[in-house]
Amino acid sequence: MGQPLQQRRLSRVVGEVGLDLLNDARKARPRIADPEDAEGLHDFRVALRRLRAWIQAYRDQPGISFPKPLRRELRDLARATNRARDGEVMLAWLEQTLPGLPLAERGAGEWWRQRLEHEVSEAYETASLAIDAHFPGLDARLQRRLDDLKTRKKGRMPSFGEASAEALLALRKRLVAEVEAVGSVDEAESLHRPRITGKRIRYLLRPWRKVSPRCRRAERAMKDFQDAFGVLHDDLVRGAAIRAMALDQASEELDARLAEAARGAAPRASAPRHLRGFMGLLGENRRRLLTHYELAMGAEAVGGIGTLSARLKSAGKAMREVSS
Repeated sequence: MGQPLQQRRLSRVVGEVGLDLLNDARKARPRIADPEDAEGLHDFRVALRRLRAWIQAYRDQPGISFPKPLRRELRDLARATNRARDGEVMLAWLEQTLPGLPLAERGAGEWWRQRLEHEVSEAYETASLAIDAHFPGLDARLQRRLDDLKTRKKGRMPSFGEASAEALLALRKRLVAEVEAVGSVDEAESLHRPRITGKRIRYLLRPWRKVSPRCRRAERAMKDFQDAFGVLHDDLVRGAAIRAMALDQASEELDARLAEAARGAAPRASAPRHLRGFMGLLGENRRRLLTHYELAMGAEAVGGIGTLSARLKSAGKAMREVSS
């Protein structure tokens, strides 16, 4: 019978799980170029995010070392995929939402969709170039570092259970403070912080799901939390994108009218063609945002931050117990 996860050597578990996550990224990488695979980039991004969160959770523990340049390179490669994935999410929303909207909103949305398709295509090309240029070397360096941790036997360090509990309870404290610091739906940065911390907590809990019922319940609660704040984040990003597109469209039309006037055409001072439509899209998005804000911050999503905090505290205790 194998040693309980709580008692296993920290460096070995960090190396093993890290290698599994790195392998997930390897498997997803060739799928990015497959036009029939809509989830390839998403799965690659998730694997990188999980690996980065895993490293962040344990990098300050005795015997665990990931050089800052290596961590920065992993961060930068993950960020290189943001624009493509964000654009995909916007396109999916437009395709689902536009048919049921009024005519003005559909006109603005169609103008946006045509531009967005081109932008997503460019963003995919940029992301693919960045991945091809940087992932092979990063992969090799991470492989060596994680292999070394997996096989390391010298040096004193805490058990995996003790280190995990310490990391979880520190993140729990941060999450509670971040949620309590949110003052309104318009505080985008304040709403962004608990979403990121929530992801880190969920990724930390994943290896414990089969070990402890308390950890499994906490992980499920964190999934609900992550989903609620993820939808809210999409609304916030979409609102900013709609504003940017409205300004772009109005600027293009203004430039065209000024050029016509410079050539002697009769001046036109009416509002830009799609202004009403973009204003309608912003209103629709605002209604969604307010609904999702209430769900994310209210009892419906997580049973209240107090209940969620208690679940996490219980999971932390389970990580220190051999039988939980």
